[in-house]
Amino acid sequence: MKAGLASLAATAASIPEAFTAPKAPGETKVIYFGGDYIHNGVGQERYLRQTFSKSGWRMLFAQASRFITPEVLADTDLFMLNRIGDTDSQGFSTLGLVEERPEPDPFLTPEMENAIIDNVRNRGMGFIALHCTAGNSTKLGLMTLLGIKPARGGAPLQPVRCHDFDQRHQITRGFGDFVIDPDENLIKEIVDGNVTRLFTSTGENDGSTCPGGWCAERGKGRMVVLMAGHTNEAWSHSKYREIHWRAAHWAMKRDIPPFGMKS
Repeated sequence: MKAGLASLAATAASIPEAFTAPKAPGETKVIYFGGDYIHNGVGQERYLRQTFSKSGWRMLFAQASRFITPEVLADTDLFMLNRIGDTDSQGFSTLGLVEERPEPDPFLTPEMENAIIDNVRNRGMGFIALHCTAGNSTKLGLMTLLGIKPARGGAPLQPVRCHDFDQRHQITRGFGDFVIDPDENLIKEIVDGNVTRLFTSTGENDGSTCPGGWCAERGKGRMVVLMAGHTNEAWSHSKYREIHWRAAHWAMKRDIPPFGMKS
């Protein structure tokens, strides 16, 4: 039993070290933090691993807010965020069987928010805000980074049509209309005139129309916002996956190779 407890303690101690380990020469470090009480983190991780399966990047998936530290972000090439709320949904535990969960970590502390913004603006880290991230209305620094008016609120599930793609931009050039069925058509108001609107989304049941994606240069870095993603249908959609692929390369100022996945 002592050996088992020692093994668990060693595992727990090694997790932060693994996240902060120096990158290998030529390595691309991508961190994804998603999944909360109403958004399927299991599906998100599965589909993102498939989407970027041919990238050759080191994909890291955060298990709790405590691991998104300034030290972890300091050499991250791309940070992808899809979270909302004030705390993690569950308290983090390294145990295989959990009878009672520990207290959950606070989500997006001022230190975390400032570290994200600093790494984008002053170091050049790429940042992709997905779906509900744009609903963290009390995080004013993050909302300024995204270029939107702070606002929360959900939307009904319905077929969502993506259309009016910017044919001049690398992320959306060549795209035609497609439908994600079902998803949320979250309405956000862009208040920054320096952003580039990539495409529009329309709820086919309620007729709501809003920006579906946009991007901007932010100091030394780049950020992209993509609003679909409430359901697995968005994460597994072939066209939307290609947008994820292109957005990730663009945010890191990389050439964008043709999209493809390992079988």
